[in-house]
Amino acid sequence: MARGDEDAVRRRGRDHLAAGADHVAVQPGAANRGPGPDQLRELAPALIED
Repeated sequence: MARGDEDAVRRRGRDHLAAGADHVAVQPGAANRGPGPDQLRELAPALIED
């Protein structure tokens, strides 16, 4: 589980991939940030590999 800003979520996702995961699931849960799809749109640029 990752908590924090976009950088924290990105680091945690990359940690999972570096440990051998072939995918990482993301389920936004910040009640004060609007519906999940909006949060995913905000996080998407940080989660897409360079």
